[in-house]
Amino acid sequence: MSESTQVWMMLAWIGGTAEQQAKHAATVLHGGVVPCLAYSEPEHGADLAANRFLAVPDGGHYVLSGEKWPINRGRTSTHVVVLGTTGDDTTPAKRLQSMFLVDRSQVLSGTVTGVPRVPTHGLRGCDISGVAFDDARVDASARLGAEGEGLELALRGLLITRTFCTGLSLGTGDTMLRTVAGFLSDRILYDGPASEIPYVSESLANAYLSLLVAECESLVAMRGLHLYTEQFSIWGNLTKVQVARMVDFNTKVLARTLGARYFMRAPEHVGTFQKMLRDGAVVSVFDGSEPVCLDSIALQLPALVNAHGHDRDEDWRALYDLGAELPAFEPHRVSVFGRGRDATFAGLPALIDRLAALEPSAGCDEDRLAALRARAEHLRQELDTLLARVTEIRRSPAVRNPATRPPETGKTTPPALLRVAEELSDLHAKIAALGIWLFNRDRLDAFFADGAWLEAALTRRKVREYGTGDLDPATARALVDRMNAQRTGHEFFSLRTVRLAAPGAREATTA
Repeated sequence: MSESTQVWMMLAWIGGTAEQQAKHAATVLHGGVVPCLAYSEPEHGADLAANRFLAVPDGGHYVLSGEKWPINRGRTSTHVVVLGTTGDDTTPAKRLQSMFLVDRSQVLSGTVTGVPRVPTHGLRGCDISGVAFDDARVDASARLGAEGEGLELALRGLLITRTFCTGLSLGTGDTMLRTVAGFLSDRILYDGPASEIPYVSESLANAYLSLLVAECESLVAMRGLHLYTEQFSIWGNLTKVQVARMVDFNTKVLARTLGARYFMRAPEHVGTFQKMLRDGAVVSVFDGSEPVCLDSIALQLPALVNAHGHDRDEDWRALYDLGAELPAFEPHRVSVFGRGRDATFAGLPALIDRLAALEPSAGCDEDRLAALRARAEHLRQELDTLLARVTEIRRSPAVRNPATRPPETGKTTPPALLRVAEELSDLHAKIAALGIWLFNRDRLDAFFADGAWLEAALTRRKVREYGTGDLDPATARALVDRMNAQRTGHEFFSLRTVRLAAPGAREATTA
């Protein structure tokens, strides 16, 4: 867990000076650094703009006072990334706070203490607790970025980590499916493996298909961070919401497939499923909960509408071709407002043109190509319809002339726009899967190239959801066979060949 939270030191590379970056790089490389992200406060939760933690300037120092809770590693961290109010009543709300990266061993006076750990359902290996500052004096060099830039830096950092969260969802999703598929393959019912019961087999096939689509969405987003870094104010939110939702839906189906065994711990290793279910569910909550991410998308929908159809022509190979070289990731380029640009949506017409030019092959005949072309054209129509709905909603009387009763909250985003954001995240994943397929057919195996899995994914009304009888039997069989081949071959469930580490193997380290 300490290695996974090292990501918060990245904020020095978003907002720090060259001197700060060199200092923190040396500290991290020396080892023993355990940072925590201290944004949340007991009274305000995810509403970072309402925070009241104080960071009072005092000569060449700041005096920090207040409590952050609940956060991971609040008690056990060596470094704290904290937002503190440095402005006053005359300061604009978005410039009230500054960001500090505090080395707890370098606090000059006052105290920094841990707040007791919170009992949790799941997350037993995490130190969900808090941290309290009592007139803790730190050098001004602990501040990252300019005074008043803290909230912006926090949001920029979260756009990156929301994208990284897809790896957490994929990991828990892989483990849950692997556990259930392994158990049901060994369980004999009705004179054969339980995994061969048609309902069970299709459920496993659909869960595997969802992981493949979620992987496509994650891969495209990770590549996009390198290529279209400024666009992640929308992109990072879309990706986090969709991948977490696909894995969460799998969880419900797999739990139902396990039946009574879902409620049992050992002996058949099914207790692992319960652990992953509880631990994985938190992904949709932290680094911006699902409603927070959807609200962020909804607020930027007018900009997305304005940008739609005005994108410059580009060669989209670098985004989708898994063999294409990427430029170095430059985190300082992440922007809080991407002006409605999203390369995945922008590239859809080019993907449709590329699909139209494809010739039939042994594994992908003319009938399948025709079906894929029809589904791709439907994606374009869906996108146009959704964006047109944004304009309709914003012009509707309910939005233009809200009820006379004044709202009791400062958050007034219409739920109808959040619904559009949900549907856009679904569409985003379908387009990502189409792009990955089009640019990697000659690179990956025959299962990937024939496109039956892609046709099944694009046929889903909502790509994150599926029901009994949705899959063509031949496609379901192909999905299950490949899933089992990867499971017994000690590979991750992936469109690519990615080997699992041997049981008990130690993590490789570098000098």
